[in-house]
Amino acid sequence: MKYITACLFLGVLLFFGIFSVVCAEETDDESVNESVDESLDENADVSSSSDEEEGLFSSICTQPYALCNTAFCVPDQDDPTKMRCSCTVEKGPSIGKSCDTWEPVGIYMDEYGDWMIKAGYSVGQITSTYSFAHAAPLPKNEIDPNNTPYGYSGDVYLKPCMNETGEGVWADCWDAPCTVLPQDINADISTDRLASPYAVCDCGLKVNQSEWYIGVHGTELCDDPNLCHEYIISGAGLMSTDVGVKKLAEFIKENPDPTEPYKEGHCEDCLYCASNTSAESL
Repeated sequence: MKYITACLFLGVLLFFGIFSVVCAEETDDESVNESVDESLDENADVSSSSDEEEGLFSSICTQPYALCNTAFCVPDQDDPTKMRCSCTVEKGPSIGKSCDTWEPVGIYMDEYGDWMIKAGYSVGQITSTYSFAHAAPLPKNEIDPNNTPYGYSGDVYLKPCMNETGEGVWADCWDAPCTVLPQDINADISTDRLASPYAVCDCGLKVNQSEWYIGVHGTELCDDPNLCHEYIISGAGLMSTDVGVKKLAEFIKENPDPTEPYKEGHCEDCLYCASNTSAESL
């Protein structure tokens, strides 16, 4: 079975950024399965999803961060127990361990809303956290142009994944270090330069999983029965995600932010899903 083109902006990073673009155009099942199989070895994290991460949600910050909730990932060429995931660079309320531990380095947003790499820095450094940026509205809360930012088109839902044999696989980007490259890697390092809107995050690999969440763009993927099993996608444990969603929602309710007008909805609550009978009441 073939899938929608997934274009991952992935950097191979040592001390300096070397930029490469990996586009998986309509990858077939066989090549995907080979990639997954090659990624799993005896050194991989084979812990079950115990959801002990609840205590990780201790801080809500408003500094630059990477959002990996819909990221497709590929194995690190040097370490198959690690994943390289392409994540968007965001700014606004996000939830993480500690603001101090993931303060951004070498990157900022200018007065025009563009991400910039500071002079003297070869790359920017941020951390992957979690937010409602790009979240889709829940039923009866269609996008309202009067109450949302210009151009907002959030369509991300949380999709539950299950593997009855306990052999599920996903990338763990929670609190992962991420690198943001300049758009022009040959630009003069002594000046501020435009940054890429994507970060390359060094994520872990979770195997032997029974239940987890992934984020999906649009209702069609909510109804896709194979998506959870044919790619390595950034995911999270069920209980820890639910705890984080609740805590962040409470914060935003008390501190409204135009970049996150909607709480992240689950696929079961999605608008216009073929499998969602509640949509008939809209």
